[in-house]
Amino acid sequence: IEKIEDVIIPRKIIGVDTGWEDEIFPIIQAYADYLGDEVSEATSIDSIRQCEKKLGTTLPNDLTLFYLRFGAARLTEGLFTVEEFQYLTANWVQSFLDHYTKDEQEVLSKLIVFGDYLGNGNVWCFHKDTKKIFYYNHDCKPNINQMFETFYEYLQSLLVFTQGVIGEDIENLEKECENLVVNLIGKDRVKVWQYF
Repeated sequence: IEKIEDVIIPRKIIGVDTGWEDEIFPIIQAYADYLGDEVSEATSIDSIRQCEKKLGTTLPNDLTLFYLRFGAARLTEGLFTVEEFQYLTANWVQSFLDHYTKDEQEVLSKLIVFGDYLGNGNVWCFHKDTKKIFYYNHDCKPNINQMFETFYEYLQSLLVFTQGVIGEDIENLEKECENLVVNLIGKDRVKVWQYF
């Protein structure tokens, strides 16, 4: 990546459009190269099924297809292996849950963590029933933020942010990538996500 025009905005929807893997793979490979690392291995269907059995629900279809191809791909935010997926409230004590309203507790009890934001305790989750993507931000209210309708929508923005990091030595590229994401999902959602 040498200029903003080199940034790929994935447009092919996982599970809908053919060739989505070919659009995403160069970004995943470029980030692995940037880290001096290998691309993650694909997740087996058996591992997906065991995860679903443990959680008592199916994974979102687009997340499943992504993991079957790319596994817990290394990107600027940590995607967990399916063995690490768990309910957000799995280790919470009741006194902590009591800080939330009954409606909030209902939502929290159905959020399944699949990734984290910079390892700071803020996490990405999907809703057990609706499969919508939530961002749980422990730092500030509101803690519970429904951010995307699908995993693909989250991934699309994350892949653009990742390319900004790959090209961080190029003047203004990270900021220009952020602007691309603002154009995709709006400034309010980027503010919740990126602390600006």
